[in-house]
Amino acid sequence: MDSEIELLRAMIKALPDPVFVISESGQYLQIAGGKDTAYYHDGDGLKGVFLHDVMPEDMANWFLEQIRETLAQNRLRTVQYALFQKDVKGLEEAPGPDGDIHFEGRVQPLPITLRGERAVVWAARNISSQRELEMKLQRLSETDALTGIFNRRKFLEQLDRCFRNFKRYNRPTALFIFDIDHFKRINDSFGHSAGDEVLCRLTKNCAAQLRQVDSLYRIGGEEFAVLLPETNAENACQQAERLRQVSEQLRVEARDSAVKIAISVGVSEFADTDTSIEDVMKRADARLYEAKRNGRNCVVGG
Repeated sequence: MDSEIELLRAMIKALPDPVFVISESGQYLQIAGGKDTAYYHDGDGLKGVFLHDVMPEDMANWFLEQIRETLAQNRLRTVQYALFQKDVKGLEEAPGPDGDIHFEGRVQPLPITLRGERAVVWAARNISSQRELEMKLQRLSETDALTGIFNRRKFLEQLDRCFRNFKRYNRPTALFIFDIDHFKRINDSFGHSAGDEVLCRLTKNCAAQLRQVDSLYRIGGEEFAVLLPETNAENACQQAERLRQVSEQLRVEARDSAVKIAISVGVSEFADTDTSIEDVMKRADARLYEAKRNGRNCVVGG
């Protein structure tokens, strides 16, 4: 019997991930496992203290909410959250990983009461590397490989979000679409490497002209879009004209020549009569083609 107890203690001590027993009132009753400082900070000093003693109030409230929800449902629940070393008093100088640590918490009700309270077992697993990979894959799925700006997929997602906010709050919002005039001629005359350089230089120059709240997207081969929250048609046209002027001054060296660039722009302000993002895009597209019919290298809006 003694050997079984010793084995059980050794097993609990050797748990690779930290396990906490936390009462319904938020007190740490027991702590075990998670001693590898490559993944965790030593939390032994937390035993006996309350969540609100060592964490910011909003964070402690969140943990209490998860504990009470688990007890109310009387079943295992899984949650994800992030903690920074400095967020927990007593761990500021403890050895362990730097920066935010992302956790998966598996929270299970205990079938007994402890010190007159219900309690849960909270097993925490460091999923930071998994989270980092997920974020990297998400960035890749949203980013244009050549220019490094957002792609069409991200554009449609953000446009839809902007449209829903516009319908809800009725705040002025604008979109403009532009493309590079005679881009095929640039590729044919100077080669695709020169065309790629034009796209990258143009993207960098245009992005530098935008406000922090504005977003630039590559939505086609030589076609781009800009979303401008809190912007009416007049101001959007002024911003588009600034981009046109900056683009017109740009030169890219290729085959001992200076490649000149010009863009045509179509501007569309969101309207109360719009029923979908397609309405906004069609209006911007129509004005872009009007700019081309007017001789290119100009802005059409209204």
